[in-house]
Amino acid sequence: MTGKRMRAHLVRSALAIFLLLAPAYAHSTQMQQRMPPRTQDDQLESRIKSGEGVDRDSWQKPNEVVRALALKNGEVVADIGAGTGYFSRRFARAVAPDGRVYAVDVAADVLGYLRQEAEKEGLRNIVTIVSHEDDPLLPAGSVDLAFFCDTTHHIANRTAFYRKVISGLKQHGRMAIVDYPPGGDHAPHSPDELVPRSQVISEATEAGFALVDEFHFLPRQYFLVFERR
Repeated sequence: MTGKRMRAHLVRSALAIFLLLAPAYAHSTQMQQRMPPRTQDDQLESRIKSGEGVDRDSWQKPNEVVRALALKNGEVVADIGAGTGYFSRRFARAVAPDGRVYAVDVAADVLGYLRQEAEKEGLRNIVTIVSHEDDPLLPAGSVDLAFFCDTTHHIANRTAFYRKVISGLKQHGRMAIVDYPPGGDHAPHSPDELVPRSQVISEATEAGFALVDEFHFLPRQYFLVFERR
């Protein structure tokens, strides 16, 4: 094969590879294009079934998540988008006896369920906050860790929201985000309704956070930890 033919062959091969990979690359860099349906519009019974599903522990790995966050007695956690309290109740045990959990959600009805379950389990260190869609309403400078699970894709103006989270954090407070990447096998919404990891990092950085840790043990979700700068 002559040099000219060889170059032409290499160009065609490179083009074929590019065309093969381009859809995947575009998918991996996709930004959220629209908001998913509002969770609070579902029936409460449906939200409870989803939040407390019998198989959730097997893939959500809540005990491993709590251990990874290395919470200590006396710390204050804000579980933003707390829902049924799946994580709030575990956080309450992790920071007991002197710590506190703010269970934050825009839906008062699901927080009512959370309080009932916490009372059944003898947890007295959970405080519920009915928040606004654009403001978690955290007490200023009070929180060591703000935690989001399956929540950030429901927040319309995340950078502004994260700045309000910062106002509720203590110095060097942390923010942890667990969410579904677009296009995952078990993603609950279409790819254009989810927020890719890269977009989360970009928006959190713009708001005033720095990425300090990342965990890879969750089979369906990314798990990022940021610190207030």
